[in-house]
Formats: sequence, C-alpha cells, structure tokens
Amino acid sequence: VVVECAYRYVKVCERITGQDFVFPEPKVSPQERVVENLTAAGMLQGCCALIFAGSDSDAPHIEKLKGELKKYGIPSKARICSAHKQPSTLEKVLALYNQSAEPCLIVACAGGTDALSGTASFHSVWPVVSCPPDGWNESCLKNPPLSSNAYILKPSNLARFVAQHFTCVVPSIKSRLAEEVQAKVRKLEKADAGM
Repeated sequence: VVVECAYRYVKVCERITGQDFVFPEPKVSPQERVVENLTAAGMLQGCCALIFAGSDSDAPHIEKLKGELKKYGIPSKARICSAHKQPSTLEKVLALYNQSAEPCLIVACAGGTDALSGTASFHSVWPVVSCPPDGWNESCLKNPPLSSNAYILKPSNLARFVAQHFTCVVPSIKSRLAEEVQAKVRKLEKADAGM
C-alpha cells in the first residue's frame, strides 16, 4: 500500500512538472538514521559495554563492573556464557552483537583458565578487555594469534578505559572524564597546600 501510494505521487509529480522525478540523495545512511531515531527515543544510549562472564559465580564481579561503568554513564548488559561449556552459544551471541548498530566493547569476566577472552576477541568485531574476577590471571595474556584482547585488572581502571574508548561517540562521557581529572588535580593541589 505504501509503495503504491508513493508510486502514484511520483507519477502525479512527473505529470505536473513534465520532468522525471529524481529521488533526493540521503544525508545519512539508513542505519545511521535508525540509530539517530532510536537514540532520540531513548532506546539506544550511544554505546554499550557488554559484560560476558564465564559463570554465575562471577556475579559479584559483574555487579562491581556495572557499578564502575555507571559512574561514567555507560550502559551495560551482562551475559553468562562459558567458552568451555557453551562454545556454540557464545559464538551465536557474539554474532548477534556483531550486528549492533550501537558501538560496543566487550568486557570478559572469566577466572581460572580463561578461554572467554580469546574466543570473544577472535569472533567479535568489537574490542575485548579482560578483567578477571579472581585477581591476577595471566591465562588471558597467552592467547593465540588473532585473539587480541586487552587486560585490565582493576574494575575502576577498566571502566575508565571503556569511558575513554567511547568519548568519540558520547560527548557526555568525555565531559565526565575531564571533570574527574580536574577534581583529582584540585584534591592534590589542596593536599599540597596543606603540607
């Protein structure tokens, strides 16, 4: 019905003007327009940190990561998906997120022998940062070629890194980072003046 209606309007326009109707060039791609509209409607927030955990026992660490990301206004989604026990499920979920119109970054939260980081960084188009729940864990630092994850131990430092990654797409995150730096500098200057 919509196509037929548009076709009729085009034909009427051509009869009136005596010229072929020329469709205007779009100023933005359809995907960009969809993202803009969904963002304006509050359904997208410009970026998303995807927290992938290897086990439900990682829940306390997931909550800590979410809290740190929230300080910068970064929305996050958590998924439990073991690379050892659910490899095909993990690949399907990563393939789904690879289609996201919204920029993402994956946080791999897996302890023990961390296969999650390497698998996620191999199959994902989005960057992967490992932040293991069990403290220093070098297993995610020994991934094979094309498994290109980064590693950050402290959740607060990870959140700051994620914020820095998203500054180019979400200006408010850039402002929060600048405010954080200025607050720390003022605190140090006040401490120095009191010496």
